[in-house]
Amino acid sequence: MSDEITVEFSDNPAFNQWLIENYLVEIEEFEFPSSDVLYKMSPEKYYEALARYNADPKVHLSRIEDKFPNPIAFYFHQATCNYQNDHHRLDLLKSCWESIVFFLFGLVVGEARHRSINLKALGIKWATCCSNRLYDKLSIIENILDYAVKSGITFGCSDIIPISTIGLIKKLNQERNGFEHASAKTSSQQQALYAELYPQLEQVLRQLIKLEDVIVFRVYGAETPLYPRCEILNGCDLSGKKEIVRIQKDNYMEIVDYFNPGYIYAKVNDEVFCLAPFIHFTQEVYETNAILCFYKQDKGGKHQYEVVGKSQIKGFEKSTFDVMENQLRSLVK
Repeated sequence: MSDEITVEFSDNPAFNQWLIENYLVEIEEFEFPSSDVLYKMSPEKYYEALARYNADPKVHLSRIEDKFPNPIAFYFHQATCNYQNDHHRLDLLKSCWESIVFFLFGLVVGEARHRSINLKALGIKWATCCSNRLYDKLSIIENILDYAVKSGITFGCSDIIPISTIGLIKKLNQERNGFEHASAKTSSQQQALYAELYPQLEQVLRQLIKLEDVIVFRVYGAETPLYPRCEILNGCDLSGKKEIVRIQKDNYMEIVDYFNPGYIYAKVNDEVFCLAPFIHFTQEVYETNAILCFYKQDKGGKHQYEVVGKSQIKGFEKSTFDVMENQLRSLVK
């Protein structure tokens, strides 16, 4: 390995975990973490393995399904592995595309609210924030990321969402029009359209691969405040899983007034913040876990949300989100 290249073990948690899960190191009755063994044995070999890991398309796709936030991972898996017919596959591809935009929007705006960024100075209006148009959401994402990068402020989303990728998504969003009339096409035409659109979707997901490091969760319980037991909402399985999410003390003090099971949170670069009101959850009495949903519009005096995986719209009282909305409204026009 050249002197110019330095690879820190702690900089690659996803790769380290992948090594542990896929390569077992055993000596008699003892087991050792393979990532740690490889790094200590030869940093050069570790770097070579890391390079192969980052370049392998099959590994990339498995990382999307296993690690990405629920909505994106779920629809991507469904579109590639669990579709009923060609029309259904296109519909799932469309849902995956939309979930990318809706999730990135909720994530970026959520961090901007958390860090009290003056969105009014960026020309962002409340009405535009509540718009259901993908172009409006992408423009807000791009605007906030551009400001964060140029001003040099601490903003975790800037590290995982390249501005150039948002520009690409805006450009490719025009291709999304091809989905709209898919039901009127023949099976062969739908196959051809999928073959055209899927590589573009995969290109975007590859550029967003650092989303695998974003932990999306709902608080489940906490014996100690800084180590809450949480429902993790990552990966293509919507059944959820429970894990401990560590929170820094200063960060906890910033969110303690609204850190409860009633909201969805994200952890980006060790910083935890709330994703309400644009990303929420629903859980029926017969369900054992929460299902994420995206804000779509106001109707009948309620916020209306689209539930991931259900083709269902669910209404919530606006007062549910008063704390987050009041904070956000104070930052926009």
